[in-house]
Amino acid sequence: MALVVLAACSSPEGEVDEAAPDPPAPIEEPDEEEPAPEGPREGGTLRVGLSGDPASIDPRFVTDAAGERIVGALFDPLVRLDDRDNVIPAAAEEWEILDDGQRFRFTLRDATFHDASPVTAEDFKRSFDRIADGTADPPSFLAYLLASVRGIDASQDDGRPLAGIVVEDERTLVIELSEPHPGFLATLAHPTLGPLPEQADEDLERFASQPIGNGPFAMPEPREPGAFLRLVRFEDHHAPALLDEVVLQVYAEDERDGQWGDLVEGVLQVAEVSPDRLDEAAETFGTSSDGYRGPGLLQGISSTVYLYGFETTREPFDDPVVRQAISLAIDRDKLADDVMQGTRVAADSLVPPSIPGGQRGACDHCRHAPDEALELLEEAEIDLESLSVTLTHTRGRTHAAIAESMAGDIEEALGIEVELQAEDLQPFVLAVRRGEVPVFWLGWEASEPDPGAYLYPLFHSSQIGLDNLSRFEDDQVDGLLDTARAAPSAVAAAPRYREAERQILDQAPVLPLLWHRHAVVVGPDVRDLYWSPLGRVDLSVVWLDDPA
Repeated sequence: MALVVLAACSSPEGEVDEAAPDPPAPIEEPDEEEPAPEGPREGGTLRVGLSGDPASIDPRFVTDAAGERIVGALFDPLVRLDDRDNVIPAAAEEWEILDDGQRFRFTLRDATFHDASPVTAEDFKRSFDRIADGTADPPSFLAYLLASVRGIDASQDDGRPLAGIVVEDERTLVIELSEPHPGFLATLAHPTLGPLPEQADEDLERFASQPIGNGPFAMPEPREPGAFLRLVRFEDHHAPALLDEVVLQVYAEDERDGQWGDLVEGVLQVAEVSPDRLDEAAETFGTSSDGYRGPGLLQGISSTVYLYGFETTREPFDDPVVRQAISLAIDRDKLADDVMQGTRVAADSLVPPSIPGGQRGACDHCRHAPDEALELLEEAEIDLESLSVTLTHTRGRTHAAIAESMAGDIEEALGIEVELQAEDLQPFVLAVRRGEVPVFWLGWEASEPDPGAYLYPLFHSSQIGLDNLSRFEDDQVDGLLDTARAAPSAVAAAPRYREAERQILDQAPVLPLLWHRHAVVVGPDVRDLYWSPLGRVDLSVVWLDDPA
């Protein structure tokens, strides 16, 4: 997961184009007296802007949010999450949770792919085996989603089929995990875990340009990279979409002002906006009622957290006091408001508050208290002259600007010199995984709305050498995380996760700095669009007030 997120977060996201032209004249706001629409209406075309060309729209090779959104419209996984994070039926019409959450039995719908071929349990097995196969060429980077399935190690090592994926008959699929984990059901809602027809492996290039899925939308023509993608309603879906079609227009990462201009002119109905347009967007289109539902400007906190980690086995960062002092020296509000121009929120916990079970204020040292930071080191008799700090991050103006602000805060508070080091992505990731980087940037987002998706991979001792990049190890934390993962429900798991998070933060193996925020505008005629904290959008339920 770390590798995927590091790659996704390495672009200069949120940067301002200083040469941007003056904005077009604002469109007229709708009449406040206009009656509310009567209800969902069928028909019409929704036009959506994409900030960058998706790396892939083959579900096995998705590595970015735009690709995941498209795959979510083309494919139905076994289950989905609704707008309250409840697991609901999708390709599976029902399921059983067996052996305290170690086995799951799914009964599939009587459904077809877009080419009219039947969807069977074997198609799901084909998909999961292909994702888990560590010897495949090209490999999938999504095997972390199946890390709990029995046989994942053998599949990663020599390409054997997953032992925990069993086809009982055409419409019955059984998934067995290596240990009980009832929350794995929510993982199966990930858009990339849909079924694959046989032809998916027959011609990888053809399938990648025009995937054949089982979702509410289909692709009527092959993709044209760099241009646009068109999705049309699949009439034979068990819950047909309301829209006739969705057109996704691709813009370069540095062309968000192009999206803004097209939004104002009515060419787009959904667009991502740059930081310098946020105030204007709120004034022109209004703001969302909750930050996630349109119409208006959506600025809800997402599932992504921006961190700095320590290699906790290396001096002087093996001392929690040193780590806490550095945390107290950093002005997170300045990072969020000034450096990132309001596109981020100062973080005071590991799990963002947008995730069920997230708790604000779990981190006592995630505040700006420079005098307290210096006193902490002096009381612990830490030799400041021997304290050397180098902040290492991947290349990009955003990462550099954040690191420069942090360095200035630490130098001013502690009177020590802080160096900055920018690395290319691949050597950076390899060096961090080998434990060669004492203080490093880390971006993390969850694949399901569960605190365990943050806490277990980053801090359980079994994950050292994988995603526990700080090499943090604590028996009590391990016990809390193990108990939480085996709990029968999210409600039962929540107290253990909260306590584990507090204990982790007390020791400060990583420093939460910022939570990401959405920066999306939804036009006034677009209804029932929910942009989840995970960045997912169920396009099948979206409708237009005036579909003509």
